[in-house]
Amino acid sequence: MKTRLLLVFTVLIFTTSAFAQKEAAIWYFGNYAGLDFNSGSPIALTNGKLNTAEGCTTISDKNGNLLFYTDGSIVYNKSHQVMPNGYGLLGHNSSTQSAIIVPHPSNLNLYYIFTVDQPNPKNVDDNLLNDEDPPNNGLNYTLVDLRLNNGLGDISVKEKNIHLITYNPGDSEEIKFKCSEKITAVQHGDGTSFWVITHFKNTFYSFKISTSGVDKKPIQTTTSLNVSTGGYISNAIGYLKTSPNGKKIAMANTSFKATDELGPKGEIRRNTGNVWLFDFDAATGKISNGFSIVSGINPYGVEFSAKSKKLYVTTNLFRNDDVSLGSLLIQFDLKSANIIGSKTTINSSTNVAGALQLALDEKIYRSGYPSGNDSSDKLSVINNPELDGSNCNYLQNEIDLGGKKAKLGLPPFITSLFLYAFNYEFNCLGESTHFYSNSVEKIDSVLWNFGDGFTSTAIDAYHTYAQAGEYKVTLIKTVNGEEREPLEKAITIYEVPKILSASYKLTQCDTQDSVPTDGLALFNLSLANEPISLGEKDFEVHYYHSIADAENDLTNTQSLPVNYRNSFADELTYAKVSQSNSSCYSIGTVILHANKNILLLPEALHECDLGDGKASFDLERKKDLIKTELTLPSDVRLSFYLTEEDAFIGINELNGPFVSVPKTVFLRAENAEGCYGTGNFEIIVEPSPKINILENVILCEGLVNPSILLNAGILAPATIYDFTYLWSTGETTPTISINKQGEYNVSVKNKSGCTTSRKYIVTMSYLAKINNIIVQDLQQTNQVIVELDNPSDYEYKLHYENGTETSFQNSILFENVPGGFHELIVANRNGCGQTTKSFAVLNAPKFFTPNGDSYNDYWNLKGINSTIYENAIIYIFDRYGKLLKQLSPSSLGWDGNYLKQPLPADDYWFTIKLEDGREAKSHFSLKR
Repeated sequence: MKTRLLLVFTVLIFTTSAFAQKEAAIWYFGNYAGLDFNSGSPIALTNGKLNTAEGCTTISDKNGNLLFYTDGSIVYNKSHQVMPNGYGLLGHNSSTQSAIIVPHPSNLNLYYIFTVDQPNPKNVDDNLLNDEDPPNNGLNYTLVDLRLNNGLGDISVKEKNIHLITYNPGDSEEIKFKCSEKITAVQHGDGTSFWVITHFKNTFYSFKISTSGVDKKPIQTTTSLNVSTGGYISNAIGYLKTSPNGKKIAMANTSFKATDELGPKGEIRRNTGNVWLFDFDAATGKISNGFSIVSGINPYGVEFSAKSKKLYVTTNLFRNDDVSLGSLLIQFDLKSANIIGSKTTINSSTNVAGALQLALDEKIYRSGYPSGNDSSDKLSVINNPELDGSNCNYLQNEIDLGGKKAKLGLPPFITSLFLYAFNYEFNCLGESTHFYSNSVEKIDSVLWNFGDGFTSTAIDAYHTYAQAGEYKVTLIKTVNGEEREPLEKAITIYEVPKILSASYKLTQCDTQDSVPTDGLALFNLSLANEPISLGEKDFEVHYYHSIADAENDLTNTQSLPVNYRNSFADELTYAKVSQSNSSCYSIGTVILHANKNILLLPEALHECDLGDGKASFDLERKKDLIKTELTLPSDVRLSFYLTEEDAFIGINELNGPFVSVPKTVFLRAENAEGCYGTGNFEIIVEPSPKINILENVILCEGLVNPSILLNAGILAPATIYDFTYLWSTGETTPTISINKQGEYNVSVKNKSGCTTSRKYIVTMSYLAKINNIIVQDLQQTNQVIVELDNPSDYEYKLHYENGTETSFQNSILFENVPGGFHELIVANRNGCGQTTKSFAVLNAPKFFTPNGDSYNDYWNLKGINSTIYENAIIYIFDRYGKLLKQLSPSSLGWDGNYLKQPLPADDYWFTIKLEDGREAKSHFSLKR
């Protein structure tokens, strides 16, 4: 059935920044305290759930209806319940400004919560990092989606505690703190986006929030102000605020110390803080022209007046012994030629210095409590902040909180939104665009310039643009006879979305019950988005039962669910195609048609185990196999899914190589008519051969024909006959014999065709090659040292001539070796044989003195007079090899004569020869 195209223009408030003045109408803070400014005067609220010493923030809609609030850690919805995912934000309720809320520039249902942590001692002491508090979490943001939880809102799972870098990640000291306790926000110069601004050390960080979301790369401005991390536990404290006109930034640093050390008498170092004033460029995010307007104090709160003419500061007072003396409220005139000199003390009281916050009524409210207490049931108020000195009409403890308690903090807002901006609605070509001021002040007159050559003096102005495009709109207001600075905003006029003129038939397989032809199915409506939008992916598409439903749903939150079951065959639904960020939409029709379902049951897909019970399945190849197996038409397209419902509606398709355990895979077949059929098949993980993957094998050099048998490593209970084999040598047997070192591989395949490879690393192990045996006589203690290559490859022992022997040892050194002819045994550690070598330890005197004094008159070997040496012969030679004497070890010895003539003092050599042919040689000295 064909239906006509329905183009409908409706009054939707999809403005570029659809955020009127009352987003700051509700406040929650302190110990369950709150205020409602909707009536024009603050009325105490006692239903809040916050219990916070400092950080807090609240947001309402444009009509002043509460949306949600938080202390930077827990998020409460408008029903004062914790959002389902609302725990665990990374702010800290003892951080001066733990959080601030910023609306998404183009979606009324989305808000960002920016949080900053608190640098307390537990955060910064490396020895306490496992204590109750974690290291400082720095600056993070979290997205709140009010469309979730039945309109009460919930935290986005994908955008929770997203970290933003405001420090040098390579500096361990900066990582401890990451950022200050300060955060503020202001409108961007484009009138659409926002800036979120924080400070750390000597740098301001300006993050842009545009229609695309949060830009994680900030604009950085380095200033001459450098707040030391040495005293950062207190240096980080103090408020940061932007002026309502977006041109100034004020920052209070409670202290300005290089260290957290106490004074000489144990007192805290006071009166070191300062307040700085900067210029801010809302177009670029840059900060400039900073200077200190006051120093040597203990400031906490700062706030600008509504017209950005005055700046107020609260600062604590202390005695020398650190006892609190209350606080001061100070005013600065920002229009003065001498801002520093305009300093005026408005009030001195026993209250501690708390936060200052501008409200919708253009009054500034002050928190704090009397010294010695920890809370107060009242707030103070500056009734006329624009007036000089005491004319500002400051009243101490004036605003009753209905029994609830204020502490130090008050909720910050983007004051430029409700005090220094204008807004518009209806930005579709052909509509009359409505322009209006956000301010609650009484306006004398206005001048609108619509950016296309037309102007208006109507306070509520309407203008119809002739062409779509971007225009810069300017508003000049006159209030109480004073002409204000021009306000500018870039707006876009959009064309009506072009959509499909005929009804689009969304076809699904009839899969919902036992009746295969009733035309009922579960439809994924998003599959019609691109066809109905003519391929335009930037449009938003919502579906309804009727045109009236589509037109009346101004926020597109009451549409049909994306996964929708039709109520009757060929049900007609209405697709509302909206231009993002605009009030433009068109309505087309979509027919929900269910084909008869063809059941498709292809054969299972088998793949081999990767080793962890999973296999890699080639699903693209399986599509071709199924088409062939089931003889499907060539125009049929197949897709695979993990659940039957996903297959029915065509979501979460499986693509590419799919690694999985065995399971059922569901398939969907489509052709030009839509769904052709559904079914399923099994993916089966076939076991791969279980074998030892790697083995190191030793091949011994000492064998006559060295060889070793390598096997394929089949593990029980399998047998070698269940597999086929292919060795890297080309052999196909379960085992092979090799006689060379190297790497050998075998590929083992089972009957399922699954293959496992086994690797052998064969290393030749060599017999020891003894280079030398060194015998040393050290004070009659004989040492034997073995010299050979690669000594750690072997172990050693001695076999003495008397038949005894030592145990094998790792050392090449033997000590206390007795005299005699012995045998050294060097064994290969890998069991590849032994090498032996004989050596002698001779207890031969190093010298003798044949001078007739009966002491050392004769030279002979000592300690070898056993029977095995009875037939041994000792030969003595001079240095030229001349034989001088032949004697028996059992004789008296040599007297140093040759042919009865005494020989001169000199070195002489000897050789001892045993009866079995063994011999040893050495030398000695003759001394006269």
